[in-house]
Amino acid sequence: MANTDRPEDRDEEITATDESVDVSARENFIEGDEARESFPTEVEAALRYAEENKYDYGPKLRDTDLQWEVNGVESMGEGISRVFIDYTPSASFRGSSGSEYIDVDSSGAVLARRQISVPKQAVPVVLIALTVISLVSLAVVEVLLWANPFEGGPDLYVAGRTLWIRAELPNHQPYVVYEAPSSAGTVNQWAIKPEGQGTEIVIVETVLTNQTSGAVRMVIDREAAELRIKGSIALKPVNVIDRSYVVETTTNDRYLNPDFRLMWGGFTLNQGEELRGHIVFEAPIGSEFTDFRWLAGDTAVVRYQ
Repeated sequence: MANTDRPEDRDEEITATDESVDVSARENFIEGDEARESFPTEVEAALRYAEENKYDYGPKLRDTDLQWEVNGVESMGEGISRVFIDYTPSASFRGSSGSEYIDVDSSGAVLARRQISVPKQAVPVVLIALTVISLVSLAVVEVLLWANPFEGGPDLYVAGRTLWIRAELPNHQPYVVYEAPSSAGTVNQWAIKPEGQGTEIVIVETVLTNQTSGAVRMVIDREAAELRIKGSIALKPVNVIDRSYVVETTTNDRYLNPDFRLMWGGFTLNQGEELRGHIVFEAPIGSEFTDFRWLAGDTAVVRYQ
């Protein structure tokens, strides 16, 4: 069985030839299913030959599972039919198929074979676009972090000698209501209100973390912290034990804070432990706060401006 156009068995890709043209426009060309019906012997012989002789596909495809589909048949005269076949790798392939033709006579004998083009994997445009967007976004984030455009904002989390201290922005309100047990063990609602004229209650939620020392002992009282306002005026914490009083139970008070925790008295903070609570101050209405200073067991300054 002659094969006048068989390529040598070489380790390189098959390249497209000048045969890669629109064969469907040729005279005597019959497409698809009609070709199978008109030339059953030739089509079957061509498909069988392609499946049994995959060496022409080159080293990258000769051991791959392939799928073949008849594109059409062109009558070449003298009883010879040229069967055009498209082929693709069958394992999750996305892209354009390869193509070839096989010349077969009316008895089913293969006379010639030529590769026209090889399969080409489709470029994953969406995936590439998403990757590019992700890389650009990451670069922008890194630039922002490096340039620190938020440098003018408050640094609420600072380190002392042994403690890490976070002091949230001061929250001012006419009074505060919270729940806590009394000395008798019953849970009551308590309130703290201003004592001066033209003043209001200011609450600073504070978190103390011991990350370096074996144990830190501290007493949280009126000397434990300072809240400073413009003009270098230093406010001392309110004695929440002395200033708290029982109020009538209500669930509708807008100033009822179910998460309010008294931070007052003596504490020992072991390494790795965290203490979270609220420090209460009384300040003139409309005060602008510059910083919060922690002085118990360590020293640190959280600046608001």
